[in-house]
Parts: sequence; structure tokens; C-alpha cells
Amino acid sequence: MRLLHICSYYIGNKLYMNLFKRLANKRIEQDVFVPIKDEEHSGSNQLPLEYQTVHYYYKNIVKKHDKFLYHNKISKQMKEIEKSLDPKEIDFIHAHTVFSDGGTAYKLHKKYGTDYIVSVRNTDINFFYKYAIHLRPFMYKILKNAKAVVFISHAYKQKTLDLLPEKVLSEIREKCHVIPNGADDYWHDQALSEGRIKESSNVRLLFIGLIDENKNLGTVIKACEKLIKDGVNASLEVVGNGPLEIQNKDLCKELGIQDHVVFHGYVKDQAKIQSIMNQSDIFVMPSYRETFGLVYIEAMSRGLPVIYSYEQGIDGFFKEGEVGYSVDPDQSETITEAIKKITQNYDEMSAKCVYESKQFNWDAVSNEYIKLYTRE
Repeated sequence: MRLLHICSYYIGNKLYMNLFKRLANKRIEQDVFVPIKDEEHSGSNQLPLEYQTVHYYYKNIVKKHDKFLYHNKISKQMKEIEKSLDPKEIDFIHAHTVFSDGGTAYKLHKKYGTDYIVSVRNTDINFFYKYAIHLRPFMYKILKNAKAVVFISHAYKQKTLDLLPEKVLSEIREKCHVIPNGADDYWHDQALSEGRIKESSNVRLLFIGLIDENKNLGTVIKACEKLIKDGVNASLEVVGNGPLEIQNKDLCKELGIQDHVVFHGYVKDQAKIQSIMNQSDIFVMPSYRETFGLVYIEAMSRGLPVIYSYEQGIDGFFKEGEVGYSVDPDQSETITEAIKKITQNYDEMSAKCVYESKQFNWDAVSNEYIKLYTRE
């Protein structure tokens, strides 16, 4: 099989590289078309030369005005693809976004009859669909002509379907699929073989993420303060930085819990993050908007039960109380109650976290995509 990836955001995310590597290991020949806006990005995230069945086409064609001339942009991409390779030799197309990539896949489908699937990403819904209202009819054509529509979480699938008109839903509902991202191999290689046994009554919370309004660290700090007021020996480790870092440090002082909270700053080293996880009990990140959130899976691999927002991120992958709890991100009380419930069943939940984290690996993810590529 010869597969064409149209991947406008390839250089900014190594998740795609992980997928393409696994597909290559399964003997799928791949052409990767990557439109770029600066020649210095050419070659970014490219797989090593031993992956001889993966061919890259970095094309410096992205211009600032493309956001205002959408149809010109996708026509330009199509012409570059036609110049770079023979579209008639392509068996299937994977468009990794609806608007930026799916439009080009749709045009290739119409001209050459090549089937395609399309992945729905954050920018599709929170930027293009929201602001480019005039492009919605074209988006509907992209979705209706796709062999499959892929979402990386149940929550994001539902959010998207809630926005679409019924006449579109009736044609695409049965071909919508949820395929999550895989966690980096590091976390699977380092995963615990079994859950943790909690022997102390202390509660050590962990937050990892950008310290901004969306990731909602302030509500976690307030939940920690409530636990302390309730007589729990609670502490909080914070990994990350961001525009609200000083504000959240001030909040800790205002609540009088600054001695219970440690700010580590931004940490890139996975081994150091793992070490901090090993010294923590529960992972808490009640984001307002979370497309998936691989950090939840990484924490689970270390036996940490997780607290996440209702109808965001990993909500929908597990039964409530199986690996943690969903909460209202505006209500610190719901976080406090979730923490207390986790401590009552910690050992069993920790073991379940380790077990469930194993399904989020790139081999399993690539197998799910292959099923869609080869489905009649």
C-alpha cells in the first residue's frame, strides 16, 4: 500500500513522526507532504534514513495571506503534490486536519478518485469552524466524502458533532471513529508492572502543564488548601511555567499554603518528570479545554490516579472512578471530593491506571489507522 499524508502541522509535533514510524514498520510505503513557511523548517522531525519507505516533501509555500485565501491555499498544495509525485500511484490519503489538509485531500479525491480519511483537530473547531463561517459548506463536503472521520478523544468527538447540522450528521455519524494518540515509548518502557500500595495518609498532588487560564492551576491550589483545612496533610508539586505563574504563587501565599506547594518550573527531561511523579500520589489537571492530554496517560503509567475535567480530554475513555474522576473545573470542592474518594480506594485504582495506560501505545494506534486505510 502507498499512503499519502497531508500534514500541515508536522514540524510542530512529534506525535505524527511516532505514527509514521510504526506504519513504516508495518511495511506501508508513505509519502509525507509538509507545507512550510520557512526553508529552515525543511527536514524537521524527519525519520532517520533507515526508514527508506517514508518519503518527505517539505514545500516552502505557506504565506501569511493564505489564511484569507483558503481555496487558493489548497489549490497551491494540490499543484505541489502533483509536481512532487504521481497521484495516480497513491492508494489512500490521510489528511491530518479538516481544513488545512482535508481540503486538498478532497480535491485530489474528486480528480483522481483516491479515498481519504480526515482527522479533526483543535484548530478545525476552535478557529476555522468558529470564525471562517463562509467555509463551513466546504467543510461539510470534506467530511461527507471522507471514508472515515477520526477524533482523538470521545469528548472532542461529541463536542464536534454537537456543532454540526443534522443533515451533515446523518451522513457521517456511522463513519466517525475515536483513535487516541499514543504515549511516548519512554513511558511504556518505564511503566510500573503493578500499581502502588499507599501506606501513608499524606496526599501528594501533582500538576504538570502550562500555567495559564486554561490549564486552571488556581483551582487545584484552592482544592489543596481545602484539604489542608480539613486536616489532610496535603502538598502540591507544580511542573511547568506560563503567564500566570507569579499570580498562582501569590495565591499560595494569600491562602497561607506556600510551604505546601513546590514550583519546579518547566522540566523537559523525562527522567526528572518521572522522578517527580514517583514522589506524588494523584495527578490533577482540570483544564477548561483539553483535546486529549497525554500527560494523564503518562501519570497513569506511573500508577497515579488522575483527575480531569468533565467532557474534556480523556473523559469517556474510562468508567467514572476506574482510573480517577471527572470534575467541574470551576468548582474546587469537586476536586477535593474526588481526591478523598481516590484515597479510599487508592491501591486498586493505582493498579487499574497502570493496566489501562498500556492501551495508549503507538503500535495499537497504528493498527487502528491501518484498519481504516484498508477498509473496503
